[in-house]
Amino acid sequence: MAKSLCVLVDRGPYGSIQSAEALRHALAAVGKGWEVVLALTGDAILTALPGQSPPAGEWVCLGETVAEFMHKGNGRAAVLVEEGALEARGLRASDLIEGTRASSLEEIAGALAHCDRTLIF
Repeated sequence: MAKSLCVLVDRGPYGSIQSAEALRHALAAVGKGWEVVLALTGDAILTALPGQSPPAGEWVCLGETVAEFMHKGNGRAAVLVEEGALEARGLRASDLIEGTRASSLEEIAGALAHCDRTLIF
């Protein structure tokens, strides 16, 4: 049976290291064959928007990293984006990177409950 990991993120994509670290851990887990759910809530939902322009300096585009995570996951990676946080910011599911999924808090909680391990950022 494959190991599973849920990575819950509620920090915005830039300004702190949390979102980048969350994605680094998620990518490493799929690279080792784990099934991984990346759950984005609060300001972290902005990580799932295409066409980001990260601040100048050492920041990488985390939107591209989300797409890379889904691609490398090859069916073992899911990105759940909290619907309420989308609505609060005037965004729609169609605004998100292709392959991500707008999800209720209940669906996110269900994913957390079914994973073997959980990381919170």
